[in-house]
Amino acid sequence: MRRLAISTWTLHRQLQGNLTLLDLPAQIAQRGISALEICHFHLPSTTPAYLAELRQACQVAGVEVYSILIDTGDITAPDPTQRAVDLETIRGWIDVAAELGAGRVRVVAGMQAPTPEVIQRSVDNLRELASYAEQRGVKTITENWHATSLDPQALRTILDQCAGAVGLCADIGNAEGPAKYATLAQLLPYASSIHFKARYTPAEEIEATDFARCLELILAADFQGIVTLIYSDTDREWAATEQLVEALQPLVCA
Repeated sequence: MRRLAISTWTLHRQLQGNLTLLDLPAQIAQRGISALEICHFHLPSTTPAYLAELRQACQVAGVEVYSILIDTGDITAPDPTQRAVDLETIRGWIDVAAELGAGRVRVVAGMQAPTPEVIQRSVDNLRELASYAEQRGVKTITENWHATSLDPQALRTILDQCAGAVGLCADIGNAEGPAKYATLAQLLPYASSIHFKARYTPAEEIEATDFARCLELILAADFQGIVTLIYSDTDREWAATEQLVEALQPLVCA
């Protein structure tokens, strides 16, 4: 069943101001959004007391903590010492996700160009992290983001070699470029979640042709997961969120 989530990245400016992460679940629930993805750097504390308070705020609002987006660490770093440090950092965030009750963590597949050696390193470390997360009741996904996984064929190879241990968040905005729709056509059949970024006209309306094409590809892939709203500008965040919620209702209700 398709349903809507929002990433804290969409509200980054708000979270630097008067909006607290503890207040956010109630705010998004009022706007018909039932799940939350939290960038790791938006957690102001990882103490057990704070994580319990945030978990309670989500439960009261009826909001699922869908994932923690771990935006740090290079699991393909060429230096083995640095790679070991980064892997340990990611494991620490997996522990945080488990304590918070998040269902998933998103781990970057790597920040090096996707040579065969780098792809193998990505696969090996993703599988190891997925096993670590699974033991803590957390699933692992990756994303078409950063150098190792921006090429759709390289990313599909990584996912195939992970043999189902790692899911995919297909980010529509990260597929931008001349091959956007061809890239999405390759990735969406693998996706368990989507980061939905719309294009906008100068009048701040959602660009209709691109929006319709993206929805067409999502439906063609028979996607049935979470659709996370992503808005990257630093103004009118709530208005843009409500605009996306309204525009995506046909997809959610289909």
